[in-house]
Amino acid sequence: MMNKAGKISLLILLALVCVYLFLHSTIFNIDKVDVSGNKKITSEEITALAGITPGENLFKLDRELIERSVEIHPVVKNAQLIRHLPHTAEIKIEERTSWAIIPYEDLFLLVDDEGHCLDKLNRLPDGNLPIITMDQMPQRVNLGQAVNQDAIKMIKTVWKSFDRQDRSNISQFHYINKQKSLLLYTLEGTEVRYGTLERVDEKAANFTETLKIEASLHNEGKEQLDYVDLRFSGRPVVKTRT
Repeated sequence: MMNKAGKISLLILLALVCVYLFLHSTIFNIDKVDVSGNKKITSEEITALAGITPGENLFKLDRELIERSVEIHPVVKNAQLIRHLPHTAEIKIEERTSWAIIPYEDLFLLVDDEGHCLDKLNRLPDGNLPIITMDQMPQRVNLGQAVNQDAIKMIKTVWKSFDRQDRSNISQFHYINKQKSLLLYTLEGTEVRYGTLERVDEKAANFTETLKIEASLHNEGKEQLDYVDLRFSGRPVVKTRT
């Protein structure tokens, strides 16, 4: 006869088999796929990328594969598969948002704050987005491709250090690849030699003063600034146009 331990093992095995058969029965077949969090991408696009079809068993879905497949889309930052018993699969989306514009050949690249290319446009888009140029660009940029993430990260840090009013007076950031340093240009055309990410708060304060000097010279009808050098500690070097 089977001993007590054997009976318990058999009961556990039977219970596991029953649970398996229950979870993989038609009770949990999918009859609805919901998509949430999407604004720029249609639910139909997301569902097609996920490859989920009605009638599939909810517990047989490969979560990792589905999430990776949806994240192929250049606008999708994160995708999450959520199972809602008994019949619904939800794909929750976090979209990338446009943060800056990079002129590229005869196009304008819309990139997010990690440098991922979201779109290629034939004209400069509306909106107060930072414009970024670089000494060196990839020979080819595909949608979803990250463009010089180090440069974007650096410029984002500088951008966040300025207040909203100062940001509105910047016409362009220029990244010097070899030196890993920055130039800024104001709307008045002043070149600001920013350099690297040293003394960020000090440089932000000096940039505010630069804009005040610009405005004062403009109001007085005097010569304009040529450049301001913020790269070194202490009082910035200022040169006016002759």
